[in-house]
Amino acid sequence: MTFRDRPYPAFFGLAVLLFLLATAGSDVVARTTVSGEVVGKAVAEHFYYALVQPIGTAMLLTPFALLGWMSASLAKRRGFDRGLVLFLIGALLLGVMFFSAYQDSQNYMSQKMWTAATLSIGLLPFKSVPLLLVCLAARWLLARNTSEAQT
Repeated sequence: MTFRDRPYPAFFGLAVLLFLLATAGSDVVARTTVSGEVVGKAVAEHFYYALVQPIGTAMLLTPFALLGWMSASLAKRRGFDRGLVLFLIGALLLGVMFFSAYQDSQNYMSQKMWTAATLSIGLLPFKSVPLLLVCLAARWLLARNTSEAQT
């Protein structure tokens, strides 16, 4: 059994990897470029806060899990390649959104705007709803039978 034969574990695994890359990577880059922290301290602080705030971490994982579900269901219905296209487009959009939010958060922290810094990350699951709706519409379009599109 290959990766393509099991789309749900495949796409959920990719979603978790994307989540780690988007959150940890964006946070570490923001902490080092904006705040001037060293990489080791930035990594340690990111994972410290991710572990002590499990509900927040789970909420940040939710958009990625939903993207994985949409992609896997499309792959199951219309083929792995279509699911992968949807996943890659959604991953790009989520990645840019998360990177921008982590940059904004560190900028707010440097200006001692604590609430704005917290909310720029905390509201990401809610800010991603329109993006996920676009991905859901794209999933619906990609899942349509080609015979329906021709008639």
